[in-house]
Amino acid sequence: MTIKQGSRNRPKPLAALVALVALGSASSVAAQDSGVIYAGGSVGDGAGGYAGGMIALPGNSLGHGFGIRAGINGGTYRYQAARRIKARYLGAELALVYQFSGEWGWANFAAGPRVVDTHLSPVDPGNKLRGTRLDAGIQTDGALGNQWRLGWFGSWGVRNESYLAQLRFTRLVDSSRQVRIGFEGIYQGDPTYKRGSLGGHVAFRLSGPWEAQLSAGASEQAGRDAKPYVSVGFSRVF
Repeated sequence: MTIKQGSRNRPKPLAALVALVALGSASSVAAQDSGVIYAGGSVGDGAGGYAGGMIALPGNSLGHGFGIRAGINGGTYRYQAARRIKARYLGAELALVYQFSGEWGWANFAAGPRVVDTHLSPVDPGNKLRGTRLDAGIQTDGALGNQWRLGWFGSWGVRNESYLAQLRFTRLVDSSRQVRIGFEGIYQGDPTYKRGSLGGHVAFRLSGPWEAQLSAGASEQAGRDAKPYVSVGFSRVF
């Protein structure tokens, strides 16, 4: 696939998917569960990792009502401007989440502040995302179905005009271990770049409340050759 690009040929790491590993957790959610923790990382055009969690507010439960989500993420990537630039970033976010679920599946909607610090070496004056920037983030994630499942994640950074959209389509092949196999598509960018990715995906229960997700595929940005990516994530409902 060919992705139209803006003024910079600047890759972004797939670790931006900081909330996606929570999507696989609902298969083991019980009425008394109050939260989920998750962590993971990816290697592709860049490399990065993330960790976070969500906890239901008093009087609510996981999958029903209000909760608070918090997370951190960081990593490195390179891009070509007038010269080769190496970037390191570290970010954190906090969001108020509204959750609802039923036999049909589940959905979450969240909004809250974000802060990202980006260090460039050498300094690139044309990159408006350099330094420390505050932003407001809006997110939604969820899934429809069980045997066949369509999952989604969407994120929009209001100030930075950054966006990420993902769809996953999977089939449950082993109910005892909650093994799901399928594929994913990702589209992400900001005013300086756009990138699309396609890959395979597998999710399964490890032990007790722990679950794992693995994805691998290829991503492409205009002006660059397609590059492979691999991502892994873990989550635990409590």
